[in-house]
Amino acid sequence: MPTSKHQRSQKDKLKTNGSAPHPTGREVDFVLDCNGAEHVYVCGDFNDWQPTSLRMIGSPDAGLWEKRLVLPPGRHEYKFVVDGQWRHDRDARENVLNEFGTLNSVVEVRS
Repeated sequence: MPTSKHQRSQKDKLKTNGSAPHPTGREVDFVLDCNGAEHVYVCGDFNDWQPTSLRMIGSPDAGLWEKRLVLPPGRHEYKFVVDGQWRHDRDARENVLNEFGTLNSVVEVRS
């Protein structure tokens, strides 16, 4: 399901791009609405939970932060790091309890 910025709804902020598979996986768009944030990152099992390696693109004024990644097929857990604070994706289709007693968000990438 390819999407553009204008086609995304509040309910469907995380999409896997099903139009053209990448040789190593599929494109996944991570989107976060967060007004006033200065620094936003996405991290998960796909980057060994490194909190500042995948900076999202956006601005504090707009409040919309985005990052497109190519992920291999499978189930991936992730979180956002907003100004140093870990946050799960409240709009994710699934959130699961992690070993620290907080929530991780889940995205399924199909082959």
